[in-house]
Amino acid sequence: MARGPVAAAIERFLGLWSANRPQLRVASGDEDTGVFSPWTPGAIRWGEHTGHVCVARDEKAAAVWDESGYVLDSSGEGPFSVAYEPAGWRSLKATALEDPYVRTGFGYQPYEISLVGSGLWLITVVAPEDRTFRRSVVDTLTACLGADPAGAGTAR
Repeated sequence: MARGPVAAAIERFLGLWSANRPQLRVASGDEDTGVFSPWTPGAIRWGEHTGHVCVARDEKAAAVWDESGYVLDSSGEGPFSVAYEPAGWRSLKATALEDPYVRTGFGYQPYEISLVGSGLWLITVVAPEDRTFRRSVVDTLTACLGADPAGAGTAR
């Protein structure tokens, strides 16, 4: 979940992700009908209320995706997709697996909490099962979702 201009954060994410992948390919729109093309900043028409983008390291990875799906290739990377939509609720029950107060030195037992807010978005990342690669995608996207839109890069 995130708050704020999600499409702009995904655009920032793709810019960062492409820095080490100059042949990055993306397909936006419906997952079944999107056509992969080279990543060009500002070229994707992001949906105002929902959006979806498939990402592959290069043309070869995009072509193999149809045959192999969400699996890693010999370079240790795989294709992934990112989708977003507005949260359809004003509150959500959840279990806090980590201390939301970030206190140290105390024992912690998970407990139920309520997340309450407006203007929240649901972001879904689908990536290969490999924890290292998936964590890299999620961590980079999370940083972009929390970054200052003006480009200062500070977390909110």
